[in-house]
Amino acid sequence: MTAPPVTYTFGENASSIVWSTPNIKSTGYSAVDTLQLANRVILTVLLVFIMLAVGSVVTLNDFKVTLKRPTGIAIGFVCQFGIMPLVAFSLAHILKVDAAHALGMLIIGCSPGGVTSQIYTFWSKGDICLSICMTTVSTLSAMGMMPLCLWIYGRSWTDESVVIPYTNITISMVLILVPVIIGMIIRHYKEEWARRITLVGSFTAILALSISMVLGGLSNPSMFKVPWTVWFAASVMSPIAFLLGYIIAYLLRQSQKKCRTIAFETGCQNAALALTIIAISFAGSEDYFDLMAFPSLFGTFLIIDSCVTVLILKLIGRKRKESGVTAENSLRQTSSVGKIPVKE
Repeated sequence: MTAPPVTYTFGENASSIVWSTPNIKSTGYSAVDTLQLANRVILTVLLVFIMLAVGSVVTLNDFKVTLKRPTGIAIGFVCQFGIMPLVAFSLAHILKVDAAHALGMLIIGCSPGGVTSQIYTFWSKGDICLSICMTTVSTLSAMGMMPLCLWIYGRSWTDESVVIPYTNITISMVLILVPVIIGMIIRHYKEEWARRITLVGSFTAILALSISMVLGGLSNPSMFKVPWTVWFAASVMSPIAFLLGYIIAYLLRQSQKKCRTIAFETGCQNAALALTIIAISFAGSEDYFDLMAFPSLFGTFLIIDSCVTVLILKLIGRKRKESGVTAENSLRQTSSVGKIPVKE
């Protein structure tokens, strides 16, 4: 006699997990799984090319300089696994979201940085090498830090441990490092090719982000029916993290380039990894879609928030440049006043 499968479901106003028997057919899991697989395959191919383009703008010497003074990496690590889980935990309690959405929010907050942070760092003229190093360190550290953070903060909503997909984390590492190394090799031997790859990589990034938004909505349409508190949390979580990451880096006397980089690395979570964790840990749950709702919304808002942040940073940089040119011209005019022309 075989025991019925066990799943995790939440009551309508539950504050913790209630265990019950799943109804897999009612979830439409097969259709969702197909869309998510398509999304994963397409994005993986595009992200590999994006990381190839990212690798084409850095050199081995850039890594030597970054690793010689790893202050930025250390700040990023603290922001990634110190600030983000706390932000997710605080928002969930302040907005009083239900257990399923809160757990999805927390899983996002405890996830490492995603490769999209390199895209926004590149567009905002940040420190690409530092971004790569921070993503690598946070992804490696996630093998231990994710279970720890989920255990510390997750007890508000569940007493059960969440499965960490170590294989997926390892694959993420390969997708980050291998294309970057190939891009660096191309730049070393064929610098003209590297320029072209970088240019195409920017357009590829826009395509990847657009596909992610469309397929994300198609694979989980129920995410649009969640309470306004979940929408609000998904829309403000990244901007809060960007701001806190930037302020901390600034207070610790990091350069403007590093401040921008640490800001993006703090707020750009690996939403794909978070969705994988939920798929593995809560497959067949009647509240499967509720669990997936926040990471899906977060991934969509992350694209919007990050692009807006890049635009703001570019406008600020342009104003600083214009004010610097104006100040330099004023200084030249002031220094020329009072000079008497001398005939030769």
